[in-house]
Amino acid sequence: MDSLLKKLNCFYEKLDLYLQSSKKDCGVCGECCKVTSVLRVYPLEMENIGRRINNRVKMKRFRDFTGNDLIDIWGGTSGHCPFQEGDLCGIYAFRPYQCRVYGHYDYKGRSLPVRCVYRGHAVRYDSREELPLYDEFSNLTEGYDETVREVAGLNKNPPSG
Repeated sequence: MDSLLKKLNCFYEKLDLYLQSSKKDCGVCGECCKVTSVLRVYPLEMENIGRRINNRVKMKRFRDFTGNDLIDIWGGTSGHCPFQEGDLCGIYAFRPYQCRVYGHYDYKGRSLPVRCVYRGHAVRYDSREELPLYDEFSNLTEGYDETVREVAGLNKNPPSG
């Protein structure tokens, strides 16, 4: 498990370097954490966040907020991500994959808030597979799912006979 989390954080570093090629810098308005549609957070990322914050109350709020593995920020009952502190991200260093690519990439060309500095400059995409380094990220998350199944004993073949 720890090796997968280490690989995830190395992947995040690689992704951040890839995204630095964008000619825009975030305007730190915090709108993306208030007025977004749907943001996927994978179980491996939840595990990573949970281990990093070491705060059960905040983690429970985040899990409740996400409801399974999708965060419905825009239109959600709380109105913003529980890790948002003012206009800043309280988990910025270990924020999920989709938080990292948001702004640089715009789902179907219509998901960026009006005040976003990336609006009009983002790469439009129609499926997750078009996002940067997505295959590598997907392999990591599948590796986590496999590890969890093994630990739970769900990958073992039932005894025959």
